Amino acid sequence: MLDKYNHKSKYFIELNSLRFIGFLGIFFGHVFFSNNLEIVKSPIYTVFHDYGKILGFISLDSFFVLSSFLITWKALEELQFSNGFSFNNFLIRRTLRIWPLYFLVVFLGYFIFYTETYFNHQINPLPSFWSFVFFILNFDIIENGYEFLFFMVFLWSISVEEQFYIFWAIILKWFNNHLTKISLGLILISLIFRFYYLNSPLNLNFNTLSTLGNFGVGSLIAISAFKKDKTFLLIQQLSKNKVIFLYAFMLLIFLFAPILWKINFFIIIQRLVFSIFFALIILEQSYCRNSIIKFSSIQFFDFFGKISFGLYCYHGLIIAIILKLNLNQSLLFNIIIYPILILISTIFISYISYQYYELKFLKLKTRYTLSN
Repeated sequence: MLDKYNHKSKYFIELNSLRFIGFLGIFFGHVFFSNNLEIVKSPIYTVFHDYGKILGFISLDSFFVLSSFLITWKALEELQFSNGFSFNNFLIRRTLRIWPLYFLVVFLGYFIFYTETYFNHQINPLPSFWSFVFFILNFDIIENGYEFLFFMVFLWSISVEEQFYIFWAIILKWFNNHLTKISLGLILISLIFRFYYLNSPLNLNFNTLSTLGNFGVGSLIAISAFKKDKTFLLIQQLSKNKVIFLYAFMLLIFLFAPILWKINFFIIIQRLVFSIFFALIILEQSYCRNSIIKFSSIQFFDFFGKISFGLYCYHGLIIAIILKLNLNQSLLFNIIIYPILILISTIFISYISYQYYELKFLKLKTRYTLSN
């Protein structure tokens, strides 16, 4: 358990809003669905569906960048103000945040699977239970595909996060003098891996090595912000026009993504490109003096960011329920009504889960956190 130091750990209120925005991107990547051929062939539906998929993929990368930024910053604080990094406390904090909700979803998935099997309903087999326990679901998906319970597929990204946490805890404990070099190495490994597996979509999307660049970029900006180096000062002093240009350029890349993703070179650097954009946005929102808007000023963004892990875990379950109900389909319902219904339901369940389940575990984190 950590002693109480005369130091207040920095609280990044801006990150909650960015978490919610990141969730919305993932949400839009999953929420446009239909088995009605007339709807599927509609140009309007195609635009929503295709750009939603792209937004979902790149938004997930934003979570990896944000997660790496935050845990690296907190570790740098701990190293500076306590003259060391507690490997155990770090993993305990991560466990208290992730495991209660994660394993609730896992057990719920297996309950649904065995219930459906008991009543002889057709359902695809689940991956090995040990793939969930040991956080290697992403590798199971690479090997066997992802044709199983929809909301359980999402847990692959948590496997990636947990793998990184263990690796990064080792680095922070015993190799923290080389963080910049190691972070750059992660980016290089990711690019080499993506080049080698260019024709393997499952590896490109789900392999941990493919995502290392996201984590590397996140840790680099944490180091930059903590040291207040030239990059940090440059972002801090960005003019409004340059901030507008940053967001406009990112939007332009997104709009042309369907074309860019047909170019092999862009496929290799795609995760790195968007990671850099997300990194700049994290710094801009947290430190820039001339931001057009601070998303944290939108109060409900901040609150929804606090429950974003629940939003991520539960939205797939709500989508699965809607699909199971086999409701009437139309263009209006599939691109507007159902997404709104799913979002409201997800927010409600996530709030209940956060307030009456997750919070009990989160309060325990303070025992293992650097604070006043």
